[in-house]
Amino acid sequence: MNYDELMSIKIIPKEIAKSQSKSFANGLYHTPYRDEIRLFSCVKQGDLKKLIFELKQLGIQNITVGQMSDDDLQQHKYMAVSFITLATRYAIQGGLNEDVAYRFSDDFIIKTDRAKTKAAVYAAIVDGAIELTNKVSNEQKRLSYSPHIRKCVAYINKNLDKKLTVNSVAEYCSLSPDYLSHLFKTEMGINISSYINHQKLELSQTLLWEGYDNKKICYTLGFSSQSHFISSFKKEYGITPGEYVAMTK
Repeated sequence: MNYDELMSIKIIPKEIAKSQSKSFANGLYHTPYRDEIRLFSCVKQGDLKKLIFELKQLGIQNITVGQMSDDDLQQHKYMAVSFITLATRYAIQGGLNEDVAYRFSDDFIIKTDRAKTKAAVYAAIVDGAIELTNKVSNEQKRLSYSPHIRKCVAYINKNLDKKLTVNSVAEYCSLSPDYLSHLFKTEMGINISSYINHQKLELSQTLLWEGYDNKKICYTLGFSSQSHFISSFKKEYGITPGEYVAMTK
Protein backbone atom coordinates (compact mmCIF):
# COMPACT_ATOMS: atom_id res chain seq x y z
CA MET A 1 0.00 0.00 0.00
CA ASN A 2 1.54 3.33 -1.01
CA TYR A 3 1.64 6.65 0.83
CA ASP A 4 -1.25 8.23 -1.10
CA GLU A 5 -3.53 5.26 -0.44
CA LEU A 6 -2.76 5.36 3.27
CA MET A 7 -3.40 9.07 3.51
CA SER A 8 -6.66 8.81 1.59
CA ILE A 9 -7.92 6.51 4.33
CA LYS A 10 -6.41 8.25 7.35
CA ILE A 11 -7.11 11.93 6.63
CA ILE A 12 -10.29 13.18 8.31
CA PRO A 13 -12.26 15.89 6.50
CA LYS A 14 -13.01 18.74 8.93
CA GLU A 15 -16.74 18.71 8.31
CA ILE A 16 -16.94 14.95 8.97
CA ALA A 17 -14.81 15.18 12.06
CA LYS A 18 -17.05 18.00 13.35
CA SER A 19 -20.15 15.94 12.69
CA GLN A 20 -18.59 12.92 14.37
CA SER A 21 -17.68 14.97 17.46
CA LYS A 22 -21.29 16.07 17.72
CA SER A 23 -22.42 12.46 17.51
CA PHE A 24 -19.97 11.52 20.24
CA ALA A 25 -21.27 14.34 22.41
CA ASN A 26 -24.79 12.97 22.08
CA GLY A 27 -23.58 9.42 22.66
CA LEU A 28 -25.69 8.19 19.75
CA TYR A 29 -23.44 7.23 16.87
CA HIS A 30 -22.62 3.61 16.05
CA THR A 31 -21.25 2.18 12.84
CA PRO A 32 -24.20 0.49 11.07
CA TYR A 33 -24.09 -3.29 11.47
CA ARG A 34 -24.21 -3.85 7.69
CA ASP A 35 -21.08 -1.70 7.31
CA GLU A 36 -19.30 -3.62 10.05
CA ILE A 37 -20.10 -6.92 8.37
CA ARG A 38 -18.77 -5.75 4.99
CA LEU A 39 -15.58 -4.43 6.58
CA PHE A 40 -14.78 -7.33 8.89
CA SER A 41 -15.68 -9.90 6.24
CA CYS A 42 -12.70 -8.57 4.27
CA VAL A 43 -10.46 -9.47 7.20
CA LYS A 44 -12.01 -12.93 7.42
CA GLN A 45 -11.48 -13.50 3.69
CA GLY A 46 -7.93 -12.13 3.74
CA ASP A 47 -9.00 -9.76 0.95
CA LEU A 48 -6.72 -6.72 1.27
CA LYS A 49 -7.90 -5.00 -1.91
CA LYS A 50 -11.52 -5.16 -0.80
CA LEU A 51 -10.61 -4.07 2.73
CA ILE A 52 -8.94 -0.90 1.42
CA PHE A 53 -11.99 -0.21 -0.75
CA GLU A 54 -14.36 -0.62 2.22
CA LEU A 55 -12.17 1.57 4.46
CA LYS A 56 -12.26 4.30 1.84
CA GLN A 57 -16.01 3.94 1.34
CA LEU A 58 -16.82 3.97 5.04
CA GLY A 59 -14.12 6.41 6.11
CA ILE A 60 -11.88 5.48 9.00
CA GLN A 61 -13.29 8.42 10.98
CA ASN A 62 -16.76 6.82 10.81
CA ILE A 63 -15.77 3.58 12.52
CA THR A 64 -17.04 3.94 16.07
CA VAL A 65 -19.09 2.23 18.74
CA GLY A 66 -20.75 5.12 20.56
CA GLN A 67 -19.60 7.20 23.50
CA MET A 68 -17.42 5.41 26.03
CA SER A 69 -15.43 8.29 27.49
CA ASP A 70 -15.73 12.05 27.99
CA ASP A 71 -12.08 12.37 27.00
CA ASP A 72 -11.83 12.62 23.20
CA LEU A 73 -8.48 10.81 22.85
CA GLN A 74 -9.51 8.07 25.28
CA GLN A 75 -12.77 7.69 23.36
CA HIS A 76 -10.81 6.98 20.19
CA LYS A 77 -8.54 4.52 21.97
CA TYR A 78 -11.56 2.60 23.26
CA MET A 79 -12.94 2.62 19.73
CA ALA A 80 -9.68 1.19 18.40
CA VAL A 81 -9.69 -1.59 21.00
CA SER A 82 -13.29 -2.48 20.13
CA PHE A 83 -12.40 -2.51 16.44
CA ILE A 84 -9.41 -4.81 16.80
CA THR A 85 -11.31 -7.14 19.14
CA LEU A 86 -13.95 -7.72 16.48
CA ALA A 87 -11.38 -7.90 13.68
CA THR A 88 -9.40 -10.52 15.61
CA ARG A 89 -12.47 -12.77 15.94
CA TYR A 90 -13.13 -12.53 12.22
CA ALA A 91 -9.47 -13.30 11.51
CA ILE A 92 -9.72 -16.49 13.58
CA GLN A 93 -12.84 -17.46 11.64
CA GLY A 94 -10.77 -16.92 8.50
CA GLY A 95 -8.24 -19.50 9.63
CA LEU A 96 -5.65 -17.49 11.57
CA ASN A 97 -4.12 -19.35 14.50
CA GLU A 98 -5.74 -18.25 17.78
CA ASP A 99 -2.44 -17.66 19.57
CA VAL A 100 -1.17 -15.52 16.69
CA ALA A 101 -4.43 -13.55 16.54
CA TYR A 102 -4.62 -12.88 20.27
CA ARG A 103 -0.93 -11.97 20.48
CA PHE A 104 -1.47 -9.52 17.64
CA SER A 105 -4.48 -8.04 19.45
CA ASP A 106 -2.52 -7.64 22.68
CA ASP A 107 0.35 -5.89 20.87
CA PHE A 108 -2.10 -3.62 19.05
CA ILE A 109 -3.77 -2.55 22.30
CA ILE A 110 -0.41 -1.73 23.90
CA LYS A 111 0.62 0.36 20.88
CA THR A 112 -2.72 2.16 20.80
CA ASP A 113 -2.50 2.94 24.49
CA ARG A 114 0.80 4.74 23.82
CA ALA A 115 -0.73 6.94 21.09
CA LYS A 116 -0.62 10.65 21.85
CA THR A 117 -3.03 11.92 19.17
CA LYS A 118 -6.24 10.88 17.43
CA ALA A 119 -4.32 10.78 14.14
CA ALA A 120 -1.99 8.16 15.64
CA VAL A 121 -5.00 6.10 16.74
CA TYR A 122 -6.52 6.28 13.25
CA ALA A 123 -3.19 5.26 11.74
CA ALA A 124 -3.00 2.31 14.14
CA ILE A 125 -6.47 1.12 13.12
CA VAL A 126 -5.65 1.23 9.42
CA ASP A 127 -2.24 -0.43 9.88
CA GLY A 128 -3.74 -3.03 12.22
CA ALA A 129 -6.57 -3.90 9.85
CA ILE A 130 -4.16 -4.24 6.93
CA GLU A 131 -1.66 -6.34 8.88
CA LEU A 132 -4.35 -8.63 10.27
CA THR A 133 -5.89 -9.11 6.82
CA ASN A 134 -2.47 -9.93 5.41
CA LYS A 135 -1.92 -12.48 8.19
CA VAL A 136 -5.18 -14.22 7.29
CA SER A 137 -4.30 -14.14 3.59
CA ASN A 138 -0.84 -15.55 4.24
CA GLU A 139 -2.23 -18.30 6.45
CA GLN A 140 -4.79 -19.30 3.84
CA LYS A 141 -2.06 -19.43 1.20
CA ARG A 142 0.33 -21.25 3.52
CA LEU A 143 -2.08 -24.14 3.92
CA SER A 144 -1.88 -24.74 0.17
CA TYR A 145 1.92 -24.73 0.04
CA SER A 146 4.09 -27.84 -0.07
CA PRO A 147 5.64 -29.04 3.23
CA HIS A 148 9.08 -27.80 2.10
CA ILE A 149 7.84 -24.25 1.54
CA ARG A 150 5.83 -24.19 4.77
CA LYS A 151 8.96 -25.22 6.65
CA CYS A 152 11.03 -22.64 4.78
CA VAL A 153 8.60 -19.78 5.44
CA ALA A 154 8.22 -20.69 9.11
CA TYR A 155 11.99 -20.71 9.55
CA ILE A 156 12.43 -17.33 7.88
CA ASN A 157 9.66 -15.67 9.88
CA LYS A 158 11.05 -16.96 13.17
CA ASN A 159 14.60 -15.82 12.42
CA LEU A 160 14.24 -12.32 10.99
CA ASP A 161 16.76 -11.10 13.57
CA LYS A 162 19.43 -13.29 11.98
CA LYS A 163 21.40 -13.05 8.76
CA LEU A 164 19.40 -15.20 6.38
CA THR A 165 20.70 -16.41 3.02
CA VAL A 166 19.41 -18.85 0.45
CA ASN A 167 22.15 -21.28 1.50
CA SER A 168 21.38 -21.10 5.22
CA VAL A 169 17.65 -21.55 4.65
CA ALA A 170 18.25 -24.42 2.22
CA GLU A 171 20.54 -26.13 4.71
CA TYR A 172 17.83 -25.90 7.40
CA CYS A 173 15.29 -27.40 4.98
CA SER A 174 17.73 -30.15 3.94
CA LEU A 175 17.45 -29.12 0.29
CA SER A 176 19.91 -27.86 -2.29
CA PRO A 177 19.88 -24.06 -2.73
CA ASP A 178 19.00 -24.36 -6.42
CA TYR A 179 16.06 -26.71 -5.81
CA LEU A 180 14.67 -24.63 -2.93
CA SER A 181 15.02 -21.42 -4.96
CA HIS A 182 13.11 -22.98 -7.86
CA LEU A 183 10.41 -24.41 -5.59
CA PHE A 184 10.02 -21.15 -3.65
CA LYS A 185 9.73 -19.04 -6.80
CA THR A 186 7.20 -21.45 -8.30
CA GLU A 187 4.93 -21.53 -5.24
CA MET A 188 5.42 -18.07 -3.74
CA GLY A 189 5.85 -16.04 -6.91
CA ILE A 190 8.98 -14.24 -5.65
CA ASN A 191 12.53 -15.33 -4.89
CA ILE A 192 13.69 -16.15 -1.36
CA SER A 193 15.89 -13.07 -0.97
CA SER A 194 13.00 -10.76 -1.88
CA TYR A 195 10.71 -12.53 0.56
CA ILE A 196 13.26 -12.25 3.38
CA ASN A 197 13.74 -8.56 2.68
CA HIS A 198 9.98 -7.95 2.59
CA GLN A 199 9.41 -9.71 5.92
CA LYS A 200 12.22 -7.76 7.56
CA LEU A 201 10.72 -4.50 6.30
CA GLU A 202 7.28 -5.47 7.57
CA LEU A 203 8.78 -6.08 11.01
CA SER A 204 10.69 -2.80 10.82
CA GLN A 205 7.37 -0.92 10.76
CA THR A 206 6.50 -2.38 14.14
CA LEU A 207 9.94 -1.53 15.49
CA LEU A 208 9.64 2.05 14.23
CA TRP A 209 6.29 2.35 15.98
CA GLU A 210 7.90 1.09 19.19
CA GLY A 211 10.55 3.80 19.02
CA TYR A 212 13.54 2.00 17.49
CA ASP A 213 15.81 4.29 15.48
CA ASN A 214 17.31 3.36 12.11
CA LYS A 215 20.61 2.30 13.63
CA LYS A 216 18.99 -0.10 16.10
CA ILE A 217 16.74 -1.55 13.40
CA CYS A 218 19.76 -2.21 11.17
CA TYR A 219 21.45 -4.04 14.03
CA THR A 220 18.31 -5.96 15.01
CA LEU A 221 17.27 -7.05 11.52
CA GLY A 222 20.68 -7.40 9.91
CA PHE A 223 20.60 -4.67 7.27
CA SER A 224 24.08 -3.89 5.98
CA SER A 225 23.78 -0.15 6.71
CA GLN A 226 21.30 2.56 7.62
CA SER A 227 21.31 3.86 4.04
CA HIS A 228 20.50 0.36 2.79
CA PHE A 229 17.61 0.09 5.24
CA ILE A 230 16.24 3.53 4.36
CA SER A 231 16.46 2.96 0.60
CA SER A 232 14.87 -0.50 0.91
CA PHE A 233 12.06 0.89 3.08
CA LYS A 234 11.33 3.71 0.62
CA LYS A 235 11.40 1.35 -2.36
CA GLU A 236 8.91 -0.96 -0.59
CA TYR A 237 6.49 1.62 0.81
CA GLY A 238 7.11 4.85 -1.11
CA ILE A 239 8.13 6.80 2.01
CA THR A 240 11.20 6.90 4.26
CA PRO A 241 11.21 5.45 7.80
CA GLY A 242 11.21 9.00 9.13
CA GLU A 243 8.14 9.92 7.09
CA TYR A 244 6.41 6.75 8.26
CA VAL A 245 7.06 7.64 11.92
CA ALA A 246 5.79 11.20 11.39
CA MET A 247 2.65 9.87 9.69
CA THR A 248 1.79 7.56 12.60
CA LYS A 249 2.38 10.07 15.40
